[in-house]
Amino acid sequence: MRFTVIASVLLAAVNVDAFAPSVGGQRAASTSLQSTVESVSATDFNSKLEAQLEKMASKDASSTALSKEDIKVIFEDEHIIVVDKPAGVLCVPNKANNPSLSQAVFDAYGNESNRADKMVVHRLGMDTSGVVVFARTDAALKGMNTAFRNRSVTRSYEALVCGSIEEAEGVINMPLMRDAAYPPYMRVSTDDHQQ
Repeated sequence: MRFTVIASVLLAAVNVDAFAPSVGGQRAASTSLQSTVESVSATDFNSKLEAQLEKMASKDASSTALSKEDIKVIFEDEHIIVVDKPAGVLCVPNKANNPSLSQAVFDAYGNESNRADKMVVHRLGMDTSGVVVFARTDAALKGMNTAFRNRSVTRSYEALVCGSIEEAEGVINMPLMRDAAYPPYMRVSTDDHQQ
């Protein structure tokens, strides 16, 4: 079974640095492609991680609740339901049980196990809009989990960017790692950072 999930991400900013993490309210210079290694103590890392997690929890609390009428179904059968996730909605509930797309889909359509967590196959970030597939049967959940785990699922992301781009389209294929300087963000992994 092969599934294609297309997620559209529309990003707009005055410049690329608008996507850099902020430090003390000021934007830090983008570090995603730097090859120098920054030394970060465990205490500093944990302090930054805790501060960022607090920001994320605060943002998660703003997740928009959806009714059945708000859910845009793209495809539905007895095994799966495919919906168009709007930006500003958590895909799955967090520990604070903020409103989420998965809970709204479960409440509106249910599944054979009668558990919302048994529908989730994959997720999109809160600010990301796009297509999300939910399982309605245990067999569909198992099959789709296997497809995602074996990477037989193709995901495509589209982004609106600012600036000049030489090609009309392309592929970015670079390894990622946790950014020790700005946890819990990710960054492009370089050989220097792996050491």
